[in-house]
Amino acid sequence: MPLGPKRPKLEADLTAILGDPSSPLTGQTLAKALSDFSKGILPPTLGVFTGIVPATAAYNAAPPFSKTKGMEDAINVFANFNVIGMAPFLFQGTAPPKIRNLQQYFNIIRDKNGTPKDIAKFLSYAILANYSLGSSKFTPLSVKVPTWNIPFLPKIITDSDDYPSNAERNKKMRRAEAADQYAIAANTDDSLLDTDQFFEDSNEPI
Repeated sequence: MPLGPKRPKLEADLTAILGDPSSPLTGQTLAKALSDFSKGILPPTLGVFTGIVPATAAYNAAPPFSKTKGMEDAINVFANFNVIGMAPFLFQGTAPPKIRNLQQYFNIIRDKNGTPKDIAKFLSYAILANYSLGSSKFTPLSVKVPTWNIPFLPKIITDSDDYPSNAERNKKMRRAEAADQYAIAANTDDSLLDTDQFFEDSNEPI
């Protein structure tokens, strides 16, 4: 699915974690919001699981008064794990350019008396735009996917015998065909070599 419809949910998640003084933004809450948003990217990626801990650590590693830098680091780290996580699905991912300079935009929003909701809205659009610059290549066919923000993968990829779901389907079909052939052979008298005749023939002098 395209990422656009998931942006409002990301905005809501960010609003909740930016706007609640009793529960301030943490690396883990930010990473989980990125994980949920990343579930919409194509091609699919295991980064939605593997990126949570590294992105959390990247945010937490930022100095106490540089948490905007921590946000940038967490977003960029998560994007890199999304790239790595595409490999099991036969894609070579390319990360989007690193997101930078969020603080200057946050300052503009604050100077205009913006609220945490305004910051969350801007940040959700920034992440959407950033993810839209990520790309990938389906390695068996060298077919490029120009953006992570697409509604569906090209049919040349999804119809390919190499695409993971098709490869598994084809494997099951081959197993079923082999089982059918064995069953037919087992029930056909003249299809099996008589065991006694086999050993008798095998012991004849050459």
